[in-house]
Amino acid sequence: MKRFCPAIATATLALALMAPAAPVYHAHAQQAAPADDAVQHDHIRTRLYGSTGPVVVLIPGMSTPAAVWDDTVASLADDHRVLTVEVRGFAGERGTANESAGVIDGIVADISADLAARNLGPATIVGHSLGGLIAMEFGLAHADQAKSLVILDSLPFFGMVFAPDMTLEKVEPQAKQMRDMMIAGAEQMRAAGLANATSGAGAAGMSIDEATRVRIANWSLDAEPLAVAELVYVDTMTDLRSEIAGLEMPVTVVHMANGQYREMAIERYATDYAALPGVRLVPVDNSLHFVQLDQPEIVRAEIRAAAAK
Repeated sequence: MKRFCPAIATATLALALMAPAAPVYHAHAQQAAPADDAVQHDHIRTRLYGSTGPVVVLIPGMSTPAAVWDDTVASLADDHRVLTVEVRGFAGERGTANESAGVIDGIVADISADLAARNLGPATIVGHSLGGLIAMEFGLAHADQAKSLVILDSLPFFGMVFAPDMTLEKVEPQAKQMRDMMIAGAEQMRAAGLANATSGAGAAGMSIDEATRVRIANWSLDAEPLAVAELVYVDTMTDLRSEIAGLEMPVTVVHMANGQYREMAIERYATDYAALPGVRLVPVDNSLHFVQLDQPEIVRAEIRAAAAK
């Protein structure tokens, strides 16, 4: 039930220190043709698919490119207009605005400006992991542009994965340590990204499927460490547990809830979203953190239902 992240951050550093592995290539989903060219902003890059129907915005999680949504786009684009968001730096780009302070506010502002420029109207905002936090921030800042939210395996305060009584003051040393570790290991991480991983060990706990874990590990290796470092810090140092009471639109939260940890996960999400009485909580079995890849039909059904409201 974690939004990202020390797991992938630490695993990324570990992989970077390993001898380069032989490249491995992955088949990707057949994606719908985009309706136009990609549009680039300071913090994000967007692309629109489909030409009719409700608008759905897809925001990926930490160290994850827009390609994570390929299957989702292919499923929805026939009867939805689907806007994919790629956080600049998560596909390897260096020197972006996402390496500096104010990154989440910048991403939210860019999404708002993009929707307005395209004249798309209110949209269903879908966010996975870090993207879930961004979706909540967007809903609070731009209620007129968000008809509904779908949050995928994301808590309103990531610090709760460290301890049940965590506060921003208590978690700050760990947040700084994670950020500083990634900055110090940036060159090693970039070097590791030049050779794809053949094992999914670097993405343990992220998916139930080994081939999917390999893809996730390689996405993590490809991401620019300085952008990841800043976003890990800001993500960890953001607590929206009280603020989400201000969300005016329907909110659905889909989260993993497996085996012996099922009741614990259900309790955690119920507690952390308690300030939002109308929230729809959807626990998902047989899935790990990337619920949209492990249980795609459940996730797509919830997106469709939210977009139809």
